[in-house]
Amino acid sequence: MLKRFIKKIITWDLLLSKWVNKHQNESVRKISQIITCLGSGYFWMLFYAIMFILGTTKFRTIIVSIVLAELLGLLAIIVLRNLIKRERPAADIIFLLPLPWQKNSFPSHHALRASMLATIFGTAYPSWLPFLIFCAIVVSISRVYLEMHYPFDVLAGSCIGFLCARLALLNF
Repeated sequence: MLKRFIKKIITWDLLLSKWVNKHQNESVRKISQIITCLGSGYFWMLFYAIMFILGTTKFRTIIVSIVLAELLGLLAIIVLRNLIKRERPAADIIFLLPLPWQKNSFPSHHALRASMLATIFGTAYPSWLPFLIFCAIVVSISRVYLEMHYPFDVLAGSCIGFLCARLALLNF
């Protein structure tokens, strides 16, 4: 029964990815390339460092929770990608700093980070939550649109990001 369920998910994943790829638009693709940067680790690591140095005590506490969630998420990404070894939809991707686990697709690290950040910042600043959820969804969609991930990759990454954030917030 589990095998049949997984097979259905993979079939659905492939069909939806093919549909998205078939309906590509150059303007939307350029916007997606900008949006997807919002999930980039390089951008966020710099942000965390600056905010830890310049931020208030509350913000430093938030950054500590985020870094803990990032480490939990990275561990999950490395383990799952090495176990599952699902190739990305577009195999010809060039990475700024190629790391061994980046060639695999499942789960999405960008979606994980976007969901994790929305959860942690949304907990600290509840009025931001609708905007943060919107940003996490848009980043996740951009990953599928740019053929970096399949839909189930971003769904799984988002769920893992939420769980990592909740674990990190136990100390918040």
